[in-house]
Amino acid sequence: MVHSIFGGIHLEGRKEGSRRKPMSLPDVQPAQVALPLCMHAGQQCQPLVKAGDTVAVGQPVAESEDMIIHASVSGNVVGVEERPHPWGGTCPALVIDNDEQDTPWQQDGPSEDWKQMSGPDIIERVAACGIVGMGGAAYPTAAKLRAACGRVTTVILNAAESEPYITADHRLLLERGEAVLTGLELLRRAVDAKACVVAIEGNKLNAIEGLERTARRKEIDCRVCAVPSRYPLGNEKQVVKAVTGREVASEGVAIDVGCVVFNVATVYAVYQAVAEGRALTHRVITVGGGAVVRPRNLWVPVGTPVTDLIQAAGGLREQKVRVLTGGPMTGAVQTDWSVPVLKSTNGVICLLDWELGQRKPERDCIRCGRCVSVCPMHLMPILVAKELKLGADPEELARFHTEDCMACGCCSYICPAHIPLVERMAQARNIVRQEEMEV
Repeated sequence: MVHSIFGGIHLEGRKEGSRRKPMSLPDVQPAQVALPLCMHAGQQCQPLVKAGDTVAVGQPVAESEDMIIHASVSGNVVGVEERPHPWGGTCPALVIDNDEQDTPWQQDGPSEDWKQMSGPDIIERVAACGIVGMGGAAYPTAAKLRAACGRVTTVILNAAESEPYITADHRLLLERGEAVLTGLELLRRAVDAKACVVAIEGNKLNAIEGLERTARRKEIDCRVCAVPSRYPLGNEKQVVKAVTGREVASEGVAIDVGCVVFNVATVYAVYQAVAEGRALTHRVITVGGGAVVRPRNLWVPVGTPVTDLIQAAGGLREQKVRVLTGGPMTGAVQTDWSVPVLKSTNGVICLLDWELGQRKPERDCIRCGRCVSVCPMHLMPILVAKELKLGADPEELARFHTEDCMACGCCSYICPAHIPLVERMAQARNIVRQEEMEV
């Protein structure tokens, strides 16, 4: 049974350019990769190698208390340099010159009895392979699994790829469906949950049919749940509500209601780590948008410059474009196209003027209430904007629970007065946080 969710909007998918094309293999071979030392939610990693060292694919090259970064190419270490970061600003990055040999690191491979591996051993393997949430959050997966152990009954595979253009997870399900389902079963075993559920949009019929056939053939006990094609259903709280009917509290997480949610790419990386002994060094990325000559999904090394991805997709139709890492609703605009691919980067979207739409001047609110009706978190964006206009009193702003805003952009998208509500929500959230820090 699929449960209804509050709010959200229907968006034009614009996925046709890349969803029918198989992933392009072999990998893109960048001349040089830059591995940012701050690539996940947590402490910045410290280098384990120095300039002049020779490294191999899968070799640990940096680590912190909760994360390991592995070399995604083989070659020579140039050193640690300040490089532009997709999240904004610059960050120290470990730079490696690619020798294009893809020499594997000599390490212990997968355990011969990995199918019987215990939950704690699975979690340790996930930690050793440097896996993070690859849908955008970049939270260490091993830490998430440890927090979920003994507290959840349901493991959910989040295959609701609701943002326009992005088809990376769809292609993984079509081409690596058996591996993804096996990875889901490994995660269920790791946290000792009772059930597995695949939450996938109903318009991905070929993936739904393929997963159901594979589950029957491999005798994997999981339920495939077709959910509506409604943005932002890919968010964790909305997925849990749609699949189980359980409501996650405003400041809570899915684990609080007995669920743990993983992205498709993350689950595939778990399979590679446990069954194949591979660290997280590569990922699939959608390169799309009207400016791209040949939109497609590419299997690329982490740290590859965005310019190399665009070139591998045939280049740009024209130079006046807006490039984003991530989807068009929540992605980050990149002014420097040399930024590297992170473990959590699922798309590089290059948009022309007609796709962006002309930015119309802001007008006075007409009190239509559309922003309230589409907000999936039951917030009132226009009242926040009004309070900012009246004086931005932190105590008044705190009454509107701005910390619950997930910056999905639904309110700005739907507003007929063209008020940048998502920006106003972010401004209000920062004011409230600053006040809390000073108290």
